[in-house]
Amino acid sequence: MRFIKIFLAVVFIFNVSFAVNSAESILERTQNLNTTVETVKESKEEKKLGYPYYPVSDEQLAEYIGKNYKKFRGITEEGKVVNIKKLIDGKPAVLIFFAIGDKPGTFDFLPNMNRLYEKYKDKVAFVAVLLSRSDKEEVQELKKILPLKIPVLRAYNEAISRYKITKLDVPYIVFIDKEGKVRHIILRPESEMIKESPKVEHPEYKGKSQSQRIEMSMKTIEKYIQEIIK
Repeated sequence: MRFIKIFLAVVFIFNVSFAVNSAESILERTQNLNTTVETVKESKEEKKLGYPYYPVSDEQLAEYIGKNYKKFRGITEEGKVVNIKKLIDGKPAVLIFFAIGDKPGTFDFLPNMNRLYEKYKDKVAFVAVLLSRSDKEEVQELKKILPLKIPVLRAYNEAISRYKITKLDVPYIVFIDKEGKVRHIILRPESEMIKESPKVEHPEYKGKSQSQRIEMSMKTIEKYIQEIIK
């Protein structure tokens, strides 16, 4: 009788162990299958250039040129939820999409826009669109640190999706004429990887210092501001 109990106990342990190993094996095979499926999906998506998997493509940017600007909502420095239309309607406008964590674009480039803001703010609506979940106090502190005189609008998913912005695209500057048409877009103006639409190549940015690239971009930005005023 004792032998039978021992035998049954051994069989039970073996079956449990087998079941566990089988379950682990099935789980492992399932995980491997899922990994394979994901790899296939990723390899297919890698063939799609531009947002949302890569920085916005030239083709995607070109779709905005000559068309009405895309509207989105945001939160003003005073804490009011507004549509961007309310801030720029009827005036030429410059929208500057930026992110707090982007040192070259935000902390090195953005303060340079103050001088164009001061020069053209009576003729052009400038809005610095912060793509972050920062609160009112963080925005106030950020403007002091930079410093930044341009009004800040906190926005997020709506603005990002409508302008196809990735974290590698900011600062992302949109020039809108008084008819509400997008005339130009500039991405990463402080970088050798600067991109424009309508497309403009910038071989002269190669090998230049960041401060030199910023000054070159500021001249282009001012030229486009003068263009949307006319």
